Amino acid sequence: PIVVEAVSLEDYLIWLKNKINFDFNA
Repeated sequence: PIVVEAVSLEDYLIWLKNKINFDFNA
């Protein structure tokens, strides 16, 4: 599982958005 204890929700959403954009563009 992914541990997100030390990651704020905002940072997680930014990471998730970047990941989706990367996967889409790739």
